[in-house]
Amino acid sequence: MSKKDTSFQNGNVRKKGSKWYYRFRIREDDGSWKMHEFRGGETKRETEAMLKQALEDYNIEGRIISPGELTVNELGNLWYSDEVDRSVMSTNGKYDYENVLRHIREHPLGATRLCDVTIEQLQSYVDEKYYGEFDENGVQLKHAYSDSHMRKQFHVLERMFKYAVYPKRIMRENIMQYVKRRKKLKEVDLFEEVESPVETISPEEYELLENMLARHESDSYLLLPVQIAYHTGMRAGEVCGLTWQDIDLKNLRLWVRRSMYYDKNTKCWELKVPKSKKFRVIDFGESLAEILRNARKKQLEEMMENGPFYQKHFFQVREIKGQQHYQIFTDLGSGVPQNASRSTKGRFVGQHSPDVELTPVQFVCTKPMGELMTTQTLKWCNKLVHRELPTLAHFHFHELRHTFASTLVLNGADIKDVQELMGHSDIRITLNTYTHSTSCSRKHAAAIFEKAIAK
Repeated sequence: MSKKDTSFQNGNVRKKGSKWYYRFRIREDDGSWKMHEFRGGETKRETEAMLKQALEDYNIEGRIISPGELTVNELGNLWYSDEVDRSVMSTNGKYDYENVLRHIREHPLGATRLCDVTIEQLQSYVDEKYYGEFDENGVQLKHAYSDSHMRKQFHVLERMFKYAVYPKRIMRENIMQYVKRRKKLKEVDLFEEVESPVETISPEEYELLENMLARHESDSYLLLPVQIAYHTGMRAGEVCGLTWQDIDLKNLRLWVRRSMYYDKNTKCWELKVPKSKKFRVIDFGESLAEILRNARKKQLEEMMENGPFYQKHFFQVREIKGQQHYQIFTDLGSGVPQNASRSTKGRFVGQHSPDVELTPVQFVCTKPMGELMTTQTLKWCNKLVHRELPTLAHFHFHELRHTFASTLVLNGADIKDVQELMGHSDIRITLNTYTHSTSCSRKHAAAIFEKAIAK
């Protein structure tokens, strides 16, 4: 049974059962005035504040702002369609956002109406993802997610509710601004050995790596990408996307113009701009120059020897949802079946769009017979090293990049030059990652102090 209405400005609030509501008159399209009622807050004071805000919005906008029956999941779909799907974000970046929306859709939060969702519900959802879910006995029912995943969760939720406020104007306030980012306590062994922030390999370990790959005949093709990464600090995708057109052996420099990656939506290996979104130049020494000259000679000889059986590669520029995709296609050559055991896992010539031109591309790093080398190939390199060299059980292809940068920093290279060579968008990334202390640098610092106080 409704209690007596409480007048407030040009509208009023009232309590029906245990819930508060506010209402005020709104002019209809035919010029008449009609009373509209909306769900209020938990208390009379909160509902009065909502009424005041609603009247201000109505006087300014000339319309009411109400989430209606829209659910959190439906808001996510609208936001993705308007703000993400039409953006210039990479397909794999969009895939990460789709994954977050899937988490929301599969959770009770997704079915909650926007008019009912609370800060407490959002906080509970985030906490459950951060810490996992436990029963009353403390038994873990659902695992906790990584910090990187939770950064994406937060980012998506914040953007969704911001979108609901503007431009959609179906909510007055972004309630995600009140949800806290929890910090998990990390277990620390007070007596554990302190390790360097990034793993690198020593010159002796690199020599072991080179020798192992050189004598491992069936996998010796992995040596060239390892050597390029060690001497340039290039990422795995950048090494795979490097072409002979990018290398100037006369002036000992190369251009990093693209990176190879697998597009999960198009199911195709593609080329894209580097991670930093811009090209960069890397100067190198005579050691790498000699390696590249020999590799070029060997590749040309293999092409001549195998003729029509040597695999050739092309790219085709296709526009998908307003974005350009540089898709890679392979011509296996005559007599080579597409289901051959050593065939590429990408697309083949003949599967391309006939109305778009194919452009030939000659990659520096390939497998035998010209087979396409991808970042997936370099994952096999990691496994091979772990199997053949137990002392390098920590090895990952990305360590070659860390080794290159750390070597430069520890030997006095200007940090700005290191940033440019590494392709970091912000110098703080370079500083935070590679200016860590080592045994040598600490001893040098101690010697400087000792010399100073001895005067």
